[in-house]
Amino acid sequence: MSEIKKEKRVKQKKKLSRSAIVLIVGLIIIAIPVLIFLGILGVSALHTGTPRDGSRFEGDLDPAITAEHVSALKSEIESIGSIDSVEVICSEGQLKIYIDTNDSLSEAQVDSILTNAYTKVNSKLPVSTYFTSSSGKKMYDLQINVYTSPEASPIGSSNPRQYKLLHKNSYEETYQIDNLAQPKDPSLAAELEGLTPAQTSSEPGEEETDVDTSNQ
Repeated sequence: MSEIKKEKRVKQKKKLSRSAIVLIVGLIIIAIPVLIFLGILGVSALHTGTPRDGSRFEGDLDPAITAEHVSALKSEIESIGSIDSVEVICSEGQLKIYIDTNDSLSEAQVDSILTNAYTKVNSKLPVSTYFTSSSGKKMYDLQINVYTSPEASPIGSSNPRQYKLLHKNSYEETYQIDNLAQPKDPSLAAELEGLTPAQTSSEPGEEETDVDTSNQ
């Protein structure tokens, strides 16, 4: 009989208290986000310094503007004449052209070079194909800068610079031309240049008086 009682005692299992169960569940709940966070840190550490392949223009910019296109277009624009230097940059879905012309050119001559440059771009890279989106596909944006000097001229200068910018993003139907040599608000620009008289602190009609404080 004593052996049977010992076996029954051994077979009896201890039941966990409610507080122990709550503690175990709480530890599990806390451990799950901690393990996830540690896993993210581990994966990030393993990939540190590794470049990621991919492009935000995936599926767009088709057909693409190649280095050969850029080189050929630069040569075409340089042949226009009255040009000091030409820079053509194709990057991040934009084709930017910078044309530095002779300083002595007039506004009409700068306009002529700008029109000629756009014609050459359209001849080498048709605007309807390379700079116009269709079927939800993003295409290139176009900028053509033509200037006699990249530096701004002081307002009122006897020989102001000329600067025209032709721009078109791929979602626009046609291009726009801005005159960057002329401020959109001349009065504000003149004030910023210090060409307008500064306002005095006294109100109109008030006169300044000298006060003798020697006897005070």
